[in-house]
Amino acid sequence: MKILKIIRKAIAINCSILIFFLIVALVFLYSGKSVINQENLSNYIEDADVLNMDVNMIFNLEESGITLNEKIYQLGIESEIPEQILDDIISSDEINIILGDFFSNTINYLVNGDEKPQLSIDSINKMIEVANNSLDNHLNLILDSEVLDSYIQNFCNKLTDIVPERQEVIGRLPITYIQDFLNFNPLYLYLAILVLIIVIVVCLLSIYRPLKYLAIPMIISGVLFAILGSMNNFINSYVISNLDGLKPLISPFITIILTIIFKVGVLVSFSGVFIMITYVVINRIVINSHKTK
Repeated sequence: MKILKIIRKAIAINCSILIFFLIVALVFLYSGKSVINQENLSNYIEDADVLNMDVNMIFNLEESGITLNEKIYQLGIESEIPEQILDDIISSDEINIILGDFFSNTINYLVNGDEKPQLSIDSINKMIEVANNSLDNHLNLILDSEVLDSYIQNFCNKLTDIVPERQEVIGRLPITYIQDFLNFNPLYLYLAILVLIIVIVVCLLSIYRPLKYLAIPMIISGVLFAILGSMNNFINSYVISNLDGLKPLISPFITIILTIIFKVGVLVSFSGVFIMITYVVINRIVINSHKTK
């Protein structure tokens, strides 16, 4: 009977270890997906000063020597947008949000092979709003707002031409693995954790004791991720020392993803602490009730 009890506890411990690895996988999956959303890409574009980067570095184009800023300006001129308005668009705070939306759609295009990226209606409206405000501030420009709107629409369509064909960009990248990672449904991981918790419940013949086996891997993984997220300077120095030429492109990306990992790590560890406290309280109540009897 004692041997059976030891076996059940060993199974519970192994399930707890598996839960730890599943939580780690969930954090990496969440962080990877979060970093390519519009908001984080907008912050990245601002921090990395993407507008002043060579378009060849970003999109693997043959137009080396021209920055993204200059390329956008060139497309604006081709779309007949006045230079004063173009200056205001490029210097506006909204341009990072607009480009964040564009790059988010570009990543979806490169990973999933969707249609070439287009700006969302919301981003186009933001650009139209900035352009019209600029038009109002430049009284010397004689241009109907409706005509300007059509220029902006044409300009947004031309942005699509910046992105080369998918195969030209991805080259030999392991796109299948990236695709599997970004498209993986985290629900499977949650279900796996749930199954492991049920196994622990069955092994321990208890409803509340499995809380400890869930809390411990949460606390450990949360603390590890919080520590990892705090090592921005060290990780940046190490990576950049091996990729010195890509420092402007890589460094802000590392900072953003480590910030996400730190926040998730703190959340997971605090959740684990809360579950552990809940376990201790329930366990104390059960012990006291047994002593009373």
